[in-house]
Amino acid sequence: MTKKYLPVIMSIFLLCGCMSHRNIEQLALVIGVAMDITSKIEPKTGKNQLVLTHQTLTETESGNMSSSIPYKNITTAGPTIHEITRNISMKSDPIYSQHQRALLIGEKASKTIPLDSLINQFVRDNEIRRSSLAFVTKGDAKNVLTIQGMSVPPVNLIYELVYNKFKTNKILNPLTMGELSAKLKTDQSFLMQRISKIKNSVKLDGAAIIKDKKAKFTLTQHQVEALTWLTGDIKGGIIYGKHGIYPFSYEIGDVQQDVKARIDSNHSVHFDITVQTSGRLSEDWETSKQALTASNVKKVERKTEGIIRKDAEKTLRLLQNNYKADVINLHEYVRIHYPRFWKKHQHEWDEIFSQSTIDYHVHVQIKDFGTQGKD
Repeated sequence: MTKKYLPVIMSIFLLCGCMSHRNIEQLALVIGVAMDITSKIEPKTGKNQLVLTHQTLTETESGNMSSSIPYKNITTAGPTIHEITRNISMKSDPIYSQHQRALLIGEKASKTIPLDSLINQFVRDNEIRRSSLAFVTKGDAKNVLTIQGMSVPPVNLIYELVYNKFKTNKILNPLTMGELSAKLKTDQSFLMQRISKIKNSVKLDGAAIIKDKKAKFTLTQHQVEALTWLTGDIKGGIIYGKHGIYPFSYEIGDVQQDVKARIDSNHSVHFDITVQTSGRLSEDWETSKQALTASNVKKVERKTEGIIRKDAEKTLRLLQNNYKADVINLHEYVRIHYPRFWKKHQHEWDEIFSQSTIDYHVHVQIKDFGTQGKD
């Protein structure tokens, strides 16, 4: 008898559904979070008060209703991240963070509080994806998320911009929350993409150097561009300059890098960095018949090499002498090839990097001229 009615009993449980379910319309779907601090000191923690701005999709983006504003920001202050997220429930629908795409850390916060403390709750929360991207901002992070009149939520625009790296070498590789957490567990310096608000939009604007777990220095777009020639991490971009009186543009194609590390008996460290690139002469304002001759092409190649070398060496001197921060990951070559030396000196690596001898070489080959060719 029991077996006879078992299917009926099972169907009753299935039809009942979940008693604790919540309709999607009752959830604030978070796509991005901006983190800032105020000058107020919380009495219980002795630390700066935190301010979180959660960017949530409106019902337009969810596909349910029509609205002229594609997103809504919820700004809440408090002593800790978890306290803030719970307090949101007193003025809004509970937040749902499984679709969070980015975390933006404001300039003041990134310079004042160690980043591993700021992201602690985010990496502990199993609801937030570790693939969520992390950035620092110029000024307050909440300003970047508060842009009126945009046809898409600012977080979505930021998320898409970082994947334009194949068009320009002024953009860093996307940094996920998981990668950021792993980097902060070491003593090594690294870079985070910087974002600025510009009028009614946003732009990727250089990088912050993270040293001792805080944003200590800033690199401009041009310095980031030069830095990529030290790492060889280039997917595309343009080098422009002038040969004689004629402006030109060299479009980067293939880039190959070779790094050799050497440690002498007196423990002095030497690096030899060689970068080879081939690409196209995509623009040349010299339009005479001499423009595509072998001798003229060779001149443009040497000119391009000079531009790359000058910018790369200038940025390298800045990293070694001013910032003392190995954000070009030369420590990896020491860790791999000299593990005993690395194990002994890894905690003082930035200082060793600043005193290292680094020779830089670049070779450019123009293989293409676009649709224009020799007659």
